[in-house]
Amino acid sequence: MRGRADAVKVGATSSASSPSAVKTLIVNADDFGLSREVNAAVVKAHREGILTSASLMVAEAHRDEAVSLAREHPALDVGLHAVVCRGRSMLPAADIAPAVDALGRFPDNPVLTGLRWYFDRHLRGKLEAELRAQVEKHLELVGYLNHIDGHLNFHVHPVVADILVGLAVEYKVPCLRVPRERVLETLRLRRDHATRKAVETAIFRALSGRTRRLMRKRGLKSTDALFGLLQSGHLDEDYVVAIVERLREGTTELYFHPAMDIGDTPPSAAAQVEVEILTSLRVREALVARGVRLANFAELARAGAPA
Repeated sequence: MRGRADAVKVGATSSASSPSAVKTLIVNADDFGLSREVNAAVVKAHREGILTSASLMVAEAHRDEAVSLAREHPALDVGLHAVVCRGRSMLPAADIAPAVDALGRFPDNPVLTGLRWYFDRHLRGKLEAELRAQVEKHLELVGYLNHIDGHLNFHVHPVVADILVGLAVEYKVPCLRVPRERVLETLRLRRDHATRKAVETAIFRALSGRTRRLMRKRGLKSTDALFGLLQSGHLDEDYVVAIVERLREGTTELYFHPAMDIGDTPPSAAAQVEVEILTSLRVREALVARGVRLANFAELARAGAPA
């Protein structure tokens, strides 16, 4: 077996690949800072595997550990995982109430939360203040910000997207995630949960289309394609290898939610499997065989046209 030194590095590609026809992959881990289990998984997947990027939750309990680990691994590009549902607020609870409870936690139900953000116009100023605080805290902690995405992909909610696109321009954040996945390709690989996938596709296609139009008008960038949305929580090595084998030219984001069992509360089996996928020799060999080049959002920000 090969050791850690054989992990595919950012910018690495097969010698057979053509500069004019490059398949580029950004591999991202969401929820950085949520727990020690997630933090450990991110570092392992970056050091020993294919992970190039992570998205930080700046108000969660293990944020400071995540930031410290990121400083030890400067090649890991750390973006913002914006939270407006199922997580903690950056602002004091009194400043954003009644959008959060007394402990500063947003509601857990994404449907009800989304409806509330959309219809309660009195909350929009507080939402903008919250998201601004998250951006500013990220810059304070990390020192740079190349990409923004959202917990539960809430960043493409119409109200949230309007705010975040404006903040991205203001704070010179070049890239946002567009969570739009090719459903027919995903279903060809995995037929499970077909109804859910169809519903999510319809929702995120509409929301992502609107967000991408806003981004284009403001000169912001995203990847050409994305995987990880429809099969979230049900990934395995075979599925990821099949994605690698089907990657098209251009830049694709593949995102994960990994977590490791480090002796405290064990994370879900699915999250632990994702660590195995990210450090899999077979996945690394598939990348090399297909001439796939690993990159991060910092590199995307320097090259190509807007989204």
